[in-house]
Formats: sequence, structure tokens, C-alpha cells
Amino acid sequence: MTAPNWLGKFDPARKQYLERAMSVSSVGSVLLQTNIRRVVEMLTLRELGAQAVLPRRPGSGDAEYVNRRAAGTTGAEWVADTDSATEETGTYTQVSFGFKTLLTRAQVTRKAVAQGRSYGDLLGTELVGKAEDFAAALDSATFIGDTASNANQIDGLLTLIGNVSSQTIANTTAAGGDDLALAKLDEAIDVVKGSGNRSDLVIFGTHAGMRKLNSALQAQQQFIGDAEIGAGFRVRTYDTIPMVTCTELPDALVWNGTDTRVTAFSGGTTTALVVVNTRYCYYSELTPLTVMPLARSTSQNEQIDMFADLALVFGNTLGGSILGGISTS
Repeated sequence: MTAPNWLGKFDPARKQYLERAMSVSSVGSVLLQTNIRRVVEMLTLRELGAQAVLPRRPGSGDAEYVNRRAAGTTGAEWVADTDSATEETGTYTQVSFGFKTLLTRAQVTRKAVAQGRSYGDLLGTELVGKAEDFAAALDSATFIGDTASNANQIDGLLTLIGNVSSQTIANTTAAGGDDLALAKLDEAIDVVKGSGNRSDLVIFGTHAGMRKLNSALQAQQQFIGDAEIGAGFRVRTYDTIPMVTCTELPDALVWNGTDTRVTAFSGGTTTALVVVNTRYCYYSELTPLTVMPLARSTSQNEQIDMFADLALVFGNTLGGSILGGISTS
């Protein structure tokens, strides 16, 4: 076999060249150029569905005011041609949903900006992360906000819907919850006003809640489709109703099956599915999400505030329901 030309005739000097050749151990980390990917990975697992799906309407004043009418007891009656009508009117009430402020602040020092300029816009990177943090805080309050425990926040859906006893459906009476029963989910859908128009409805649930729903569908050999919601996102559907995953809806709800209600948002072992009609449940925005640079009082850093003034409006007490008592195990 003919030796390759680069070997040539053996020469003792060539042996020295080979011995002096570079190796991984000799180079180490000195002569290697480190390549850093310019994308900053956000170390969070968030599905921020509710705040992305619920409609947003402009607000004004100190709160969003809603007038409600409860029907009278008689309604209408059948009469003879000589009978007079019974006079009766409905009962009117007015409720308000006060605007609350959600605020966060980003700060980057002047020196950090200068040192990181070759990598990218550090302040812009921080604002991207802050926007996700802001959305997560809003999504959390959308479900578990409670003005009774914190007067500065909005009331969430578990509070607003939970105040109406007819709108919480028990998946089970067991405190530890049970596997999801599709008949109970259908019941939770049926008690929502306007449920006949499925395009207005949406089902919110956690990853665990959606797994329970998938398991129930597979056990009964039922299949789900998909639908396009806001911003072009496609999600799965149940009975043509979009199923939106929300990681800020807790999986640790305390369930009281006897009274059919969620008694606490932490410390338990159950989750819930929340069904809402978006015609009656929406955000009223006095000040939409705003990013505002602050006046600099020092050369050492730059600060930017991110804020919104808004209310979560649950205009009709029949506009949503909770299916509680779903086991997470």
C-alpha cells in the first residue's frame, strides 16, 4: 500500500513537529473563542391564557359601573279578555368594579449598559422579561384576586363567580377531589348565560385540569377539535368551546364539596375548570399597558415603569361558572 504523499520519507525532525502539535489539553480554554447565543432564555413555564383571551374595553371614571335587572316573580300571565294586567316591574341594582393599578419597574445601571453593548440592548432585554412578569401577575389576579385580602388588587374569577352559589358545580363532594366527569362539565357549561352560542365561551384550566379532561374524553372515546382564538393562536376545543391553559390558576385549591365552593386558593389538592362568557367577562382599561421612562436623578442607572389601571368586570352574575373538586393526582 502506497503511503500518502504528506507522510513522505520518515524524518526524525518531523517527529518533533508532531510532538509540538496542538492538542485539547495544550490549548485549554485560551485559544478558543466563546460563542454566546444572543437570545436570553426566560426560565419560566407560563401559559398566560386568560389575560390574552379576555376582551379589553376602554374605561373611564373611578370604576366600571354595570346596571343589573332581576326579573319579577310573576313575569307574564294568561288572562281572559275582561281581565286587567297585573302590574309588576323587575328589580334594578347597580354594581361597580373599581380600577386598580398594576405596576412594575425595570432598572439597569449605566455601566452595565455600556459593558453589555456588544452583546445587545440590556434594557430592552429586561423589559421583555418584565412584560412577561407583568402578564403573569395580571393572569394570577384574574383568577385568585381578592379585594378582601388585598384592597389594592382586583377581584378574580374564583372570587366573583364563587359569590354566586348557583354558578359553582361540584365535580364531587369529596374534599380531595375526583376524576373529571364530563356530565358535570356539561352542567357547568349549561349554567352559563348565553351558552347556546358556543363562540362566546371559553374554558380555562391548568395543565393538570386539561390532562383530566383529556383522560375523560379518551375513556369515553370522544374527540376534540381545535379553534383559532385571538392573535391567531390555535387551541383545542371541547364541544367547540376553546380550552385555554393558564398556569396561574392554582392546582392547590381547597374544595368543600358539602357547601359546593372553593374555600381557599392554596393548601389543597384540587383544581378547577372555569367557564366564562366573554360578552359578560372582560377587562375595562382606564390606562392600557404603558411603558414610561422615569426622569433620571442620577447618572448611575436608568429606570422604566410598566403599569396599567384596569378592572376585571363580571357584568352578569350568570356569565361564568366554576367546575370544582377536580383531583390533581
